[in-house]
Order: sequence, then C-alpha cells, then structure tokens
Amino acid sequence: MPALRKHAATELLPNPIAILLVPHFTSIALSSVIEPLRIANRYITRPYRWLLASVDGEPVPDRNGVKVAVDTSFGALADIGTLLVIADAQPTQRLERALVPGLRRLARAGTTIGGVDTAPLLLARAGLLDGLSATAHWEVLQTFREEFPKVNVTERLFETAERRCTCAGGSAAVDLMLKEIEISFGRQLALRVSEHCMHGMPRPAGAAQRETPSTAGPTPGWKLARAIRILEGEGPKRSKMASVAQAVGVSRRQLHRIFSAELSTSPARFRRKMQLERAHQMLTNAEASVTEVALATGFRSRSHFWRCYRRAFGHPPSRDKR
Repeated sequence: MPALRKHAATELLPNPIAILLVPHFTSIALSSVIEPLRIANRYITRPYRWLLASVDGEPVPDRNGVKVAVDTSFGALADIGTLLVIADAQPTQRLERALVPGLRRLARAGTTIGGVDTAPLLLARAGLLDGLSATAHWEVLQTFREEFPKVNVTERLFETAERRCTCAGGSAAVDLMLKEIEISFGRQLALRVSEHCMHGMPRPAGAAQRETPSTAGPTPGWKLARAIRILEGEGPKRSKMASVAQAVGVSRRQLHRIFSAELSTSPARFRRKMQLERAHQMLTNAEASVTEVALATGFRSRSHFWRCYRRAFGHPPSRDKR
C-alpha cells in the first residue's frame, strides 16, 4: 500500500472519499452515499471527490449480481481523507484477512473510516470500534452485540466519532451524507439536497431504524409491538407464551387473537419465524458452527433445527454457513 498522509479531523467525512465495495453489497447503500454528494456538487465551489475501490481492482457484484466497475484496488489507495466500506453479506475469512491490515494502517494514518450496512462488523473485527458507539443494519445488531462486547452497539441510523462513523445502510446513508453536507456547507444546502433526493426532512442520527408502534408511542397496535419486542429480546431460553402475555397485560388467548388479527399468524409461529431469521443471520454473518447457532437461537437440538430450517428455506443450514 502506498504511503499515506495524515488528515485533520475537521470535517465529518474529509475529501477525497474512497468507497470500498465488498462483494454482494447493496446498491441502495452505494447510491445513498454517492447521490447526495453529486447533487451537492451542483451548488458548491469546493466539490466532493470520491472514487470506488474493490479488494483487487476488479468489478464487484452487488446483491442482485450486477457488477459495478471500480477505479482502483484497496491496496492502491493513498492520500484519501475518508474510507467508507459498504457490505451486506460479511466477507469470507480470506477476504477479511486481506482487508483488516489495510484498515488498521489507514486508521493509523488518520484516515476517517466508516462502515455502512453490515460493514461496521468488519471494522469491529479490525479493532477500530473498541470503546465507541456504533450501529449497523438492524438485521445484524444482535450478532454485533454478542461478538463485540467492547463496542457500544446502538439501533440508531448512524453514529459518528472522531475519524469513525457507522451507518445502518439503505436510506440511512442519505441522512449520514446530509449531516456531512450540513456540517461542511450549512443547513440550507443539506435541505436542498434532501429535496432533490425526495427524502423529506433529514433524519437525526438518533432516529429509530424501524418505525413500529412501539417507537411511535401508544397506538392501537402497541400491545403487538410490545409483545414483538419481548420476543426479539429473548435469548436461547424461551419464555412461556403465558409469561409474554402477562408482560403485555393480556391473557394468552387475547395475545393469540392480537397476532392473528394483525399478522395472520400465531405468537408461536411468529417466534419460530424470528428464530429462523436470526439463525440465518448468524450462519451468514458469524463464525459459529451449525450446532452453536441452533443452541443460540433456542432450538432444542441440532436435528430439530435442521428440520425447521430446511422446511423454511428449502435447503439445510450448512449451505448458508459463511
């Protein structure tokens, strides 16, 4: 990797911005990063500059299989102010080994480093988020918390610290870039760019990733939302459904009616769906074995987990192991 120049941390995302695309990234995250900058450049005299990079300098496939051409390889990056890593699926161990030393070197050089979508987990594996608040896409937050206890994992849209930023991905990346534009060029330009993006008012960093009845306050669906939050917070040991109903303030029969009316399913089926989704996330984003995933997600045995997983996804869990 070429010699690097230290940058002062006077901006949220100092220029130029290198965007590292990890295979199977989401295009919405990439567009949400680039488009606000492109629009802002129509109105400013000190334009934003960015370039795309991949591990080897070759085109990178997104989640839809569309290959995106890049400007350079990760190892050739030099004299950049910011590196934003965009990932959806976590990189293979081989790819991770190729990236971590470079990430650490950039950090030592004073480069601002950010992760978008699930990329914050990669930054955490490089030790770049220890002692900091960080966020990621809500699908991987539980894995994030369990794997990296030294990181204060939040469910915010984005988190910023000196020379570090993390973002939940999707349209939350628009809000991160709008915050950068506001800091560098003022609120008026940030609002104008947001209008161009048809984004509405810029959301603050602390806004919830998922707007549910529980985040919006007491509404007709608050009991359902509370029950879902309880089920989401369960560890490997599952509560009896009667206990969940009691915590919500309804009978077990009433809880069943609420789920049936709102979601056309039973609480037990909803829980099983959550278990399997959580298991799928762990298999694709963590290094745990199939047995460890089964136990961590509350299945009583590996064989029971195997049957349920195959029924839900059409193939055994071993196929999704990273």
